[in-house]
Amino acid sequence: MRTPQYQPKYLWKPTWTGETGLDGKPLQDFQAWDGEVPVGRIRYEDGGPKREKWQWSGHGPEVRERLMPHQGFEPTAREASRMAEEYYDRLMAANGLKGKE
Repeated sequence: MRTPQYQPKYLWKPTWTGETGLDGKPLQDFQAWDGEVPVGRIRYEDGGPKREKWQWSGHGPEVRERLMPHQGFEPTAREASRMAEEYYDRLMAANGLKGKE
């Protein structure tokens, strides 16, 4: 049985619109937003020890308490976006704030 693919709930936009990597291909680098608040970022690693993985990092507003881990690697963009969004939601809840629900 195949599980449904994660559907991001925040607005994801290219981080560097129109930019290309050294190979000339468009960068696979995206930032998520909850209104004006940065949720997180994902980017594809096309080389190095994490080649073909997606790095995610959780962001959020300026808050008193940060959570760990706030970044990692996943095999797909959807899974990386899920990790960044879940971090953001946990960060907001831990600081008594609400994001998009």
